Amino acid sequence: MGTTGAILGSSSLSAKSYRKVMGANDRIQVAIAGLGRRVSAMYTPIELKSNNVELLYLCDVMESQRVKAATEMSKRLGYTPKLENDIRKVLEDKKVDALFNLTPDHWHAPGSIMALKEGKHVYVEKPCSHNMAENELLVAAQKKYDRVVQMGNQQRSAEHSIDIIKQIHNGVIGKPYKAVAFFSSKEERCHIRKLHLFLLVWIGIYFRGQLFVVTILLKLGTTTGTGTDGIMVRLN
Repeated sequence: MGTTGAILGSSSLSAKSYRKVMGANDRIQVAIAGLGRRVSAMYTPIELKSNNVELLYLCDVMESQRVKAATEMSKRLGYTPKLENDIRKVLEDKKVDALFNLTPDHWHAPGSIMALKEGKHVYVEKPCSHNMAENELLVAAQKKYDRVVQMGNQQRSAEHSIDIIKQIHNGVIGKPYKAVAFFSSKEERCHIRKLHLFLLVWIGIYFRGQLFVVTILLKLGTTTGTGTDGIMVRLN
């Protein structure tokens, strides 16, 4: 009989309870606020035992969202987290180490700042704010309360993104001298019917010993939806 079996045999702990004890000192107690379409992205990471996470709360103002998420989570985790419709009550709980902020965009910065004030670490979905001024408030709050904040801009941590940035830094397309991006906002007060966000991306790619430069022009945020305006490839 191994160590685990010996411990279980000499105590009243069930196998399920013992799994909760293992690594308890290092376990991260988390809460999720906002249980709409993005909550499904949290299922597997929280379920993975290697992440050593315990989900304490599922929070949403809509009861139907809470019930739906709780049903799925309970099947995966073997227990049902507390259901709450008031994020303030979640953040008041000292046992919560971190908040996953999956709320609508206009709640990203306010909800994250509230969590930081209560001493919680924060994962917040992109965009991290509803406007540019809120960005500065969120950064200031992170510095003041000295907690970890991560915005879910997954491309910054994706392996292929890290690799291409490294190659660019190492000179694969020569010395970069300019990057161009356009920011715009669709506001009714602007009286603008169609607004476009263009992103010009230059990517160097080696193919069969030849260096290609790929120019990608993305057309985003149009009234007809998201699409690719054009892709042009030329030999450098």
